[in-house]
Amino acid sequence: MRHLFLSCVPAVLAAVLSVAQAETITVSGEKAVVVLPPATDTAGAAAALELKKHLTLITGAEIRAVEKGAVPEGAFCFHIGVAAPGDQKPMAAEEARWKITPSAAWLYGAEKSRGVQFAVCAFLEESLGVRWLFPGDRGIAFTVQPTLKLTIGEWAWIPELTMRNIRPDARPGQYAQKKEYVADFWEFARTPEESDRYAHDVRAWQVRMRMGSHSEVNYGHNFTTWWKQYGKAHPEYFAMKENGKREPDQVENSKFFHTADNPKGFQNIKLCPSSAAVAQQIVQNWVAGGKRAKWVNVCENDSPPVNFCTCPECRKLDVLNPGEKPYEHLTDRYVYLANAVAREVRKINPEAGAVMYAYNETEQPPRREKVEPNVFVAVVPTTADLAKVEALFGGWQNAGAKQMLIRPNLLLYYASTSFPMGFEKHMCDVFLTAWKHGCVGADYDSLTGNWPVNGLCFYTLAKTLSDPTKPYEYWEDQYCAAFGPAAGDVKGYFGYWRTDLWEKRFLPDMDKIITRGRYFNFARGVMWSLGDYYTPADFDRAEAFLQAALAKDLSPVQKEMVNQLLLADQHARLTYRAVVAKNTGKFENAQALLAFRRQHRDDLALNWLGIFATESRFGDVAGLRTATRLAAYPLPWIPTALPWNFKIDPKNVGLQEKWQELPRAETKKWEMLRVDAAWENPYDGENFPSAELRAQLKDYDGIGWYATSQKIPLALKGREVYLYFGGVDESCWVYVNGKPAGQRIFEKSDDWNTPFEIRIDPFIDWQQPEVAFTVRVEDKGGAGGIWRPVWIVSRMPKTP
Repeated sequence: MRHLFLSCVPAVLAAVLSVAQAETITVSGEKAVVVLPPATDTAGAAAALELKKHLTLITGAEIRAVEKGAVPEGAFCFHIGVAAPGDQKPMAAEEARWKITPSAAWLYGAEKSRGVQFAVCAFLEESLGVRWLFPGDRGIAFTVQPTLKLTIGEWAWIPELTMRNIRPDARPGQYAQKKEYVADFWEFARTPEESDRYAHDVRAWQVRMRMGSHSEVNYGHNFTTWWKQYGKAHPEYFAMKENGKREPDQVENSKFFHTADNPKGFQNIKLCPSSAAVAQQIVQNWVAGGKRAKWVNVCENDSPPVNFCTCPECRKLDVLNPGEKPYEHLTDRYVYLANAVAREVRKINPEAGAVMYAYNETEQPPRREKVEPNVFVAVVPTTADLAKVEALFGGWQNAGAKQMLIRPNLLLYYASTSFPMGFEKHMCDVFLTAWKHGCVGADYDSLTGNWPVNGLCFYTLAKTLSDPTKPYEYWEDQYCAAFGPAAGDVKGYFGYWRTDLWEKRFLPDMDKIITRGRYFNFARGVMWSLGDYYTPADFDRAEAFLQAALAKDLSPVQKEMVNQLLLADQHARLTYRAVVAKNTGKFENAQALLAFRRQHRDDLALNWLGIFATESRFGDVAGLRTATRLAAYPLPWIPTALPWNFKIDPKNVGLQEKWQELPRAETKKWEMLRVDAAWENPYDGENFPSAELRAQLKDYDGIGWYATSQKIPLALKGREVYLYFGGVDESCWVYVNGKPAGQRIFEKSDDWNTPFEIRIDPFIDWQQPEVAFTVRVEDKGGAGGIWRPVWIVSRMPKTP
């Protein structure tokens, strides 16, 4: 919360100053200097560099940074990290203060925090109109002012929230991994140097937005190492499974969770919440650890939603409504555990407490248990429906929760595509609803990049966290003001997506979109039904606002900001065309989209690899993986059917019995199996293969035969025609109309993942309506089979 606590001091003229009014002064950029704090003040040093950088940009003069004893005569000093003379008021946690007099300015803040950095950022925003629309120098919006006009007075900023965090999408030293779904687009991956620079810029943006924390809450998925620690001696600590055994399902998880005590990342280790011994052990561990944390972590580890405790005592704690399934609402049993821990630690330290998750099965408020006053609840809402969010946080508050943290994945859900959607105000309203009911902190997951698309959302949400007393519209106006004369046009651009898309199309259909996307995946639901929500006219109408903005008299900085929005809008239009196009039109549009991305890889602030990942993980919806892999071949690219006929050959009798020569009428009697998934892991939800074949293919290493037929256009006659295999694990032999056309023998370790082609035109009978293909696959280890789609491609013969 921002406070103006003193304004207007007597004007004292100096050689470098002129008093414009009683309360303002002008300072020449040539005379401004930044006075460095003591060398031991690292936060102050960072703040000094930040101020120097921005004053240099704004004034066009090279601002000097000097030691306290080396101030040149006649300079106007910006003192960093030093309290203004006479200010002896105690500082609140993370507080920032700045004071301007006719002779100098002081920018300082609470010790052991980023208070001094926040003071510099607040001064730049409030006094000089600087805005940071996205990370890096290109994201700094400012007005050139060779002479600074400053208002005399004293100000302070004190955070309303104890925690204000939007998790970054990059960290120094952590680089993108070449996973299968982005490997085709690795040319767009940031180099380690680019990644580190971007991560640094994101961190700087977070500080500029006054993200930070003075909370002592220590929370996160816990107890993942307990089975190793206590499984043998105290099996009673653990959840009783349906089979009556107290043991976890130890399923290996992401390397993110791997530790020395948990080398395989086990997360599914659930406890018996009704057990008094469990609560006692948690408290004993806290005491043995020196009681270093004020808040004892009682957060249950992650799902899957299976193997919660079935013991009678835990079941007694559950309060289920009519029609609810067992374990659908488990909040009361976990509040019971958190309360038990909270009561015990309070006896040891009256200021200590327990922190628990309200997450998935424990998201909704308890129905019988009341929350102890020293239980901190980290709420993870799975909905953005404002009425449901109101009921969620209001319910926890009514159950006695005195302190709550909102820890949503909503940004990750909604900001994972490169399409403007207009959800900015809605995101802020979700938080403000939580804040109204006593939420004292926020830990959002996460920044996703794509700044020209989602930057308004990131900006307004971050600002709302920095000062929730102001409505969304205040921060929206502040963001748009960075565009100068084009502010109204830019506001109209974002307003179009909010009113015409988000409010009229997405919100009424939200449940349908999420259901279609499976597992609450909003982005997937949107990408699979993009044509239901966007039209070409949307991009025309939105672009008209930006073209009007460019027609205004803009500074170079403002023009570049508008150009970022315009390029992002053009990119969204091209992506839309590629996603909704059918047949060969998809690949023509995919090629155009790829060309655009290559052209603007370095000048458009989008998270390219993240965009490719979103599109590719949902089934190559834009055709870009295909366009990249088949780039060496001219169109048309003809897909073969995804399900081929399949027959397992465990005794390797197919060659002896000449399965490759079987007429198509016979191979059509084989079962069906998709060729975009390994045979050990066939797609769920299909009515094939049969349960018997699925069982045979589980962990199967051996021989399998695939067969299909395809019409090949007569227009390809005279070209070299190929079967293009995206991936086969491991070796394969290809037959066309019963004749051997070629083979690929597994030799190198990555051959299973390497595309290859087999020429087939010498074996095509152009008089027949279809060509029959049979592929014999041998797998000696691993998943096995044709696991990426097969295409028919061609090219003109090489001339001598």
